[in-house]
Amino acid sequence: VFTPSNALVGLRLKLRCTPGDGAQRYGPPREVESSGPVEAGPGACTFDSRHLYTKKVCGEGSLRAVSYNILADAYAQTEFSRTVLYPYCAPYALELDYRQNLLKKELAGYSADLICLQEVDKAVFVDSLAPALDAFGLEGLFRIKEKQHEGLATFYRRDKFGLLSQHDVAFSEALRSDSLHRELCDKLAKYPSVQEKVLQRSSVLQVSVLQSTTDPSRKICVANTHLYWHPKGGNIRLIQIAVALSHIKHVACDLYPSIPIIFCGDFNSTPSSGTYSFINSGGIAEDHEDWVSNGEEERCNMPLSHPFKLLSACGEPAYTNYVGGFHGCLDYIFIDRNALEVEQVIPLPSHEEVTTHQALPSVSHPSDHIALICDLKWK
Repeated sequence: VFTPSNALVGLRLKLRCTPGDGAQRYGPPREVESSGPVEAGPGACTFDSRHLYTKKVCGEGSLRAVSYNILADAYAQTEFSRTVLYPYCAPYALELDYRQNLLKKELAGYSADLICLQEVDKAVFVDSLAPALDAFGLEGLFRIKEKQHEGLATFYRRDKFGLLSQHDVAFSEALRSDSLHRELCDKLAKYPSVQEKVLQRSSVLQVSVLQSTTDPSRKICVANTHLYWHPKGGNIRLIQIAVALSHIKHVACDLYPSIPIIFCGDFNSTPSSGTYSFINSGGIAEDHEDWVSNGEEERCNMPLSHPFKLLSACGEPAYTNYVGGFHGCLDYIFIDRNALEVEQVIPLPSHEEVTTHQALPSVSHPSDHIALICDLKWK
């Protein structure tokens, strides 16, 4: 692969091609001009050093989990993205083909058993990621968001797991029609402006129950989500996560009693948020400040609880999202602390690597988020 130096970027090159043994067949040397300007390759990538920790697939009794918001093409290619969100990123590095190739290289090098992705374009899943990861022994499941062209993808290693069942839901649809959430729905009805906003969101939850291929008694519930993004939407995220945990409880406690859970995603919530506190502690008070995150007119005080004992497997990194105007920890891999423990967390790229090209995405990193990776084992 020819990777030009930065000194050559933007030039059109003329290459003199001299055939070898096949000269008689191909004729005399000839000049070939490149069809477009030469672009820089990624050089050293932010994930190269991480691959040193993930050369081999985990052994029996362990599994490697990845959670990653890969930045949907629909959001990377807007005029707003190019001029306001990511003005520091070379335009060619925002192109889908360029980012897809980096993504496939990055994900293949993690030798993962479970990969939960967010902001996955349907075409990217079907035409690019699913075939590429299939070659590395991973089976893919996709759930699109209503109203949008992107969604969630979960991949699992075929020789370690088989798929027992899927239980995906859209939060708005679950609230409207599932009796599991009737109590929450009744509480929410007292706050019509908040209820309307929650029901307008297209966020979904992907839930897959997997069974070990070597030990059929060992099952696991893998959940994947991407919560509402708005900085003032703490109250909306609290409702969404309450629906998510209630649905996961139905799967992991009622349908498959006491199976462990792994809950991955972009929660759009920092460690100081109500959503993170609720997941981590098992409850949230009705007077938590996030209930009034968008002002008094959208206050919706209600106490919430869930039965799980969850732990953020990768802790609370300084950031998992790093763009020009913001950086913070928004992504997590939550694990059932009664059934699973952390063997190792793959270190995130250094701050120097992340900021080599100012911020993310860049020519050496395909998303504005950073993948979380950890090795887990059954207790």
